[in-house]
Amino acid sequence: MARADAFKSAGQDRGDPAAAPLYFEDLVEGARLPALKVTFTEDDIIAFGRSFDPQPFHIDPDAAKTSMFGELVASGIHTLAACTKLVVEGQNGLVVLSGLGIDSVAFTNPVKTGDTLTVEAWWSDLKRSASKPDRGFARLNCRVRNQEGTIVADYAYRYLIASRP
Repeated sequence: MARADAFKSAGQDRGDPAAAPLYFEDLVEGARLPALKVTFTEDDIIAFGRSFDPQPFHIDPDAAKTSMFGELVASGIHTLAACTKLVVEGQNGLVVLSGLGIDSVAFTNPVKTGDTLTVEAWWSDLKRSASKPDRGFARLNCRVRNQEGTIVADYAYRYLIASRP
C-alpha cells in the first residue's frame, strides 16, 4: 500500500519501543498526535482499487481521464485506510481496547497520484466509563491535507481506551 514516513515533533516521540504503554489517564483534551505522512503512488491506487473499490477512475488511468476527476484518483476508503495506519502509529503504544466507530467522514477533495497526505489528529470528548472505571471513551478528530495544504478528508474515530491497571 502507500508508503508512510513518520515525522514526530520534539517531545512527542517516546523513542524507546519498549517504553511503557499509554492509558486513558495519559490522554489530554486537545492534545495532538505527531503529524504523520503518506504518499500515494499510481500502483498503490490501482492495486487498492482493484481489490476493494473497482471504479474505473481508481483502476484505469485512461478511463479516469474521461471521469469528472480527469485523472486517476484514490478511493476514499483507501485514503481512510492509509490514514488509519498513520493514526495507530502516532498513538505511541496507547492501549486501545476497541474502535467504536468512525464519525462524520467527509472526502472533500480527491487524492491523486503522487499526493503526500498529512494527518492532523487531536483528542476530544474524553470520558471515563461510569459503569466500568477500567476504561474510558475518547474521540480522535482527524483532518487530512495534501502537500498543498488542501483538506482532502475530515473524520473522527471513537475509541474505548484501557485505564491504567
